[in-house]
Amino acid sequence: MARSLEFTFKGKTFSREIEKLDRTKLYGSVVVETVNADGALCKLSTLASDGRTLIPSGGTAFGYMNPAGEWVDRGDLVPVDAKGKPLVEMESSFKAPTEIATEVDIETFLDHTIRLCYRLGGDDPVPKPLMSALEKGKIFQVPFSYRGGVDPDVAFILQGERGSIWMLIGEETGVEFIGLEEAALCGADKAQVDDDDAEDEGDGLDFGML
Repeated sequence: MARSLEFTFKGKTFSREIEKLDRTKLYGSVVVETVNADGALCKLSTLASDGRTLIPSGGTAFGYMNPAGEWVDRGDLVPVDAKGKPLVEMESSFKAPTEIATEVDIETFLDHTIRLCYRLGGDDPVPKPLMSALEKGKIFQVPFSYRGGVDPDVAFILQGERGSIWMLIGEETGVEFIGLEEAALCGADKAQVDDDDAEDEGDGLDFGML
């Protein structure tokens, strides 16, 4: 069953189901199975560092330990910054309405790499002012956190070509345009460069002599 998100836009609240779009839904999928000589399905195992012990799938896990070597439950961990101050954690987006208020331009959207696509479906009507803005090509940016945490994802809400509404999860690329630092040459400078090029061309090898 699809999960639902609540949104608010200018004081009006509405709910939408999120449907993840992945490659398997677009192109299908292929499953490769490995069998032994008798045709029985093989299972993945990990060889331990002793070179003798086989650990079946699901037999390993990550854990947390304090400097004293004691086991620490994940729920007891507190996120802090570089100075040791506690960080404010964001609740899961499924626990509280997400406000749609920040409009961004196409340049901001294109500065992000999209890694997840969610279609916002359902029968709950979208507020008319928001729908009108989306139909005009407006893009809105909201924070999104599936499970909660200190580092929410950047999500963009926009409309598709066929009127469907999408929420695209991305992260900023950080790529900057450097440009060309070499200035164009003109006049006497250009003539000098042409003369130098002519001299260089005369020093080329004649491969017909080989």
